[in-house]
Amino acid sequence: MANRVDFDDYSQDYQKLVTDSLGLCGEADDYFDQYKINCLRRWVVESDNCFDILDFGCGIGKQTALMAKVFPNAAIVGFDISKKSVAIAREKSAPADNVRFSDQLPTKGRYDVIVAANVFHHILPEDRLKTLVDLKHQLKPNGRLVVFEHNPLNPLTRYAVSTCPFDVDAVLVWPNQFVRLARSIGIEIDQKRYIVFFPKLLKIFRSLEPQLWWLLVGAQYMLVLKKA
Repeated sequence: MANRVDFDDYSQDYQKLVTDSLGLCGEADDYFDQYKINCLRRWVVESDNCFDILDFGCGIGKQTALMAKVFPNAAIVGFDISKKSVAIAREKSAPADNVRFSDQLPTKGRYDVIVAANVFHHILPEDRLKTLVDLKHQLKPNGRLVVFEHNPLNPLTRYAVSTCPFDVDAVLVWPNQFVRLARSIGIEIDQKRYIVFFPKLLKIFRSLEPQLWWLLVGAQYMLVLKKA
C-alpha cells in the first residue's frame, strides 16, 4: 500500500496537476466539474427548490462554487480534511452567500443531497463502510447520496489515475463493490449510470452520452443512493 496522500501538499497546484493527467482526454478539469453538475441537474436536483447540499471531499471548492451558482436556492456546505484546500476554497468562493466550507465534517447537518465526487478511491477500503454509515446518518429521510467514481474498466481512466501525483494512493472501487457495500447498511441503489464516454476529439458524439448510461466502459460511473 502506498503512503497516504496529504492533499495539503497539492492544494496550490491541484487544478494544474489534474489537467496534466487528463492529457489524452483533451479537456481541462473544469469540463468534468460542469459534467457532474449537469448530471445532478438532469437526474437528481430537477427543480430550483431549496435544498441542503453537502459536497463531501470538496478539495479547493471548484465544484462546490459551481453548485452555488447553478443551485442558487440551495444551502451548500463544502467539506474536506485538507485545511489548506478549504482555505483556498473559502477565498475563491467569497462572493457566494449560499456556500460555506469546513475542514470538520458537520455532525448535526441533515442534507437533501450529499455529493461525493471521486472521493472514495482515496479512502482506505477498510474505512469505506464507516464513511458510508456516517454519510447515511447525515441524509434527510428522503435524501440521496450521489457518488461519482472512476471506472476501473476504462483503460484511459486507469492511465489518468496512474499519472496523477495525488492518486498514488488510489484504490479504485468497482461499481458492484460499491453496490454491495451500500446494500449491506440498508442503502438502496436508486440509479446506476456510466458517464463520460467521448474525448474532446469526438465531442460531436457527446449529445448521445445520456442514452449510453448502461454501457460499461464509461470513464466514470454515477450512483444515486437512498435509505432503504
